[in-house]
Amino acid sequence: MESGAQAGSPGGPVATMERAPAAVSTFQGATPFSAATAQATGFASGETLTEGALAVAPLAAAAPTSLPSIEAIRHAVGCALVDGGHVSAAQLLGAGEWKLDGGSLRIEVAGMGKKMLALTINAAAEKIIRQELQRLGAPSRFLVVPGEGAAQAAAPMTAPLAGSIQEAALANPLVQRAKEIFKAEVRSVVDLRQK
Repeated sequence: MESGAQAGSPGGPVATMERAPAAVSTFQGATPFSAATAQATGFASGETLTEGALAVAPLAAAAPTSLPSIEAIRHAVGCALVDGGHVSAAQLLGAGEWKLDGGSLRIEVAGMGKKMLALTINAAAEKIIRQELQRLGAPSRFLVVPGEGAAQAAAPMTAPLAGSIQEAALANPLVQRAKEIFKAEVRSVVDLRQK
């Protein structure tokens, strides 16, 4: 039985298929794809991409030539850590000494052993720090090392991070009045709220 013939009629109609006119092509065989009618763009567009033996790189947006300041980096990293839920790491690094050494950032944290430092600055905190450094255009390589001396004696009082519990506590009128009366400073803030 031929394909396309109806079963009950010996000379019945046969299905035929018409082809739509295709674009000019050098290929003469049957193909399920129509020939391309638009000119290719991009690398095959006929643009000259090389000069001699060297390829010419496409012009990219100019990279920032100046690095952000250490204080801007410290603040941005601290805020990112607080937003990521690593408040202890943010406070610890905020009290550290930050230095740019060539293509890397070195953070010395006084009064903290290697084991405690490793527990506070864990892999998740390191990932947040690295991402924030890349976002700022600062060197993405960093090293957090234990420093020498007591942590609170050498560390200057830094401004509280925006949105942190320390900022809320320092803004409390009772805390401000107690600071005035006793000529005191707030050294640490502990969040005792239930989460």
